[in-house]
Amino acid sequence: AVVREHKTGIVYCATRKKVDEVADSLALQGIKVIAYHGGMDDRSREHAQNAFLDRSHDVVVATNAFGMGIDRADVRFVVHFETPGSIEAYYQEAGRAGRDGEPAVCELLFNFADTRTQEFFVEGNNPSYDTICDVYRTLRMLADDKHEVMMPIRELAETVGAKNDMSVGSALATLGRAGYLDRFDIPGERVRGTRLTRPEIPPEQLEIDRAALEEKNRRDHEKIESMIRFSYSEDCRQTWILDYFGEKNAAECGSCDICTRHSDQGDRRPPANDAEFVLVQKALSGVARASRKHSGERWEGRFGKGKIVSMLTGSRSQEMLSAGLDRLTTHGLLKSEGSAYVHALLKALEGEGLVATQRRDNFALLTLTARGSAVMRGDRNFRLRWPDRARMQATTSSRTKSAPSSGGIPSMALEELAFDDALYEKLRLKRNQLAEEAGGVPAYVIFSNQTLEFLTRLRPTTMAAGLRIRGIGEVKAERYLEPFLEVIREHGPQPGA
Repeated sequence: AVVREHKTGIVYCATRKKVDEVADSLALQGIKVIAYHGGMDDRSREHAQNAFLDRSHDVVVATNAFGMGIDRADVRFVVHFETPGSIEAYYQEAGRAGRDGEPAVCELLFNFADTRTQEFFVEGNNPSYDTICDVYRTLRMLADDKHEVMMPIRELAETVGAKNDMSVGSALATLGRAGYLDRFDIPGERVRGTRLTRPEIPPEQLEIDRAALEEKNRRDHEKIESMIRFSYSEDCRQTWILDYFGEKNAAECGSCDICTRHSDQGDRRPPANDAEFVLVQKALSGVARASRKHSGERWEGRFGKGKIVSMLTGSRSQEMLSAGLDRLTTHGLLKSEGSAYVHALLKALEGEGLVATQRRDNFALLTLTARGSAVMRGDRNFRLRWPDRARMQATTSSRTKSAPSSGGIPSMALEELAFDDALYEKLRLKRNQLAEEAGGVPAYVIFSNQTLEFLTRLRPTTMAAGLRIRGIGEVKAERYLEPFLEVIREHGPQPGA
């Protein structure tokens, strides 16, 4: 919708593969689009860049390799299809919209699972001291009489036993800066050679600043955390970013998604009566029961927001039973409020710092904060932008009438339900197999990527449960669903369930 409405702009993706997928998808919709990423040769990249600059193509899908030196003032939109690795990157890339002073749109399609890609990049850019020593040790072992090694980084990574090829390339760069090796071009070859400049030095005597390595790794991970906090924040996007860069007490922009939503919701206010205070205490107690408490009012999340909503509203799904959430005293405590309202309430509580999202492994887990604990006990008051119950019920009623196939699945963000990379990959392979068996049709004809993501997060094991998922109608369910259900059943319950 953004592309069709605003016509001229940039779609940023985190990986080359995703660039090609998104560009192909837009092209199939009749949009004149061009792709740009570092895996293309110089001539192809130059052609793509010029096609955008000379306006023969108004939409480019690219990695962050695109944009440096690009001066096209009439960019009407910038979309981040995946989460960038830092606020700095987001700010720079989003800033390419509307440089002519005319209105422009910036959208970030945040999915918590996408942060794993950025974690992979951080791991690749920050090899550990042990990895650096292993790379150096392997180079000494493989070097010829000239102390040279002619080997692609991927093969070197396999020899070292590194899981991340990028980390080996970064280790070579670190050793080069420290004066232990040189990298050189080989005429007629794409592979670069490596020459040890101090081959007599054993790995144990490498003078590498471990503290500096650890500090850079910490800072890079903190940048991802900041990007996550920005995405979940209920504060004005402009004031959040300006505060991040040190400009305090900036005025709200009035036009971002948060500002426009708040203008609809009204001002923050304290509870109007005891019933509202108790409602919040019930919600907080549900989050507390689904968390672990440590010393000093420190809480650790165990479940995502989606599961906690289901628990508070009394769900008795197999997922609830397997996780034991039906046995909590708070199970069904807010059943009368409905899933949509409880979800909106928890989001409002998070915006006020009474609950918080923690990241562990590849999961976004909701937990109580010290401030929320005090409110739960009745020791302090609070202000809240209360969800509009009447409008929410009207919206829910409208959705139910227009889309009965949704089956009552609460409207909540995908990232708030647990995601399992291994299961998603199994489902993707099954989809490819079925597409091939169907005569080589495109994979999305079977199920879209979003439907696969719903299957991964919701984990239906019966035909009835599968039919409740968006994108699965009766015809597709009859043709294709059972093989996917079988994959889910064989994969087993999610971690922590």
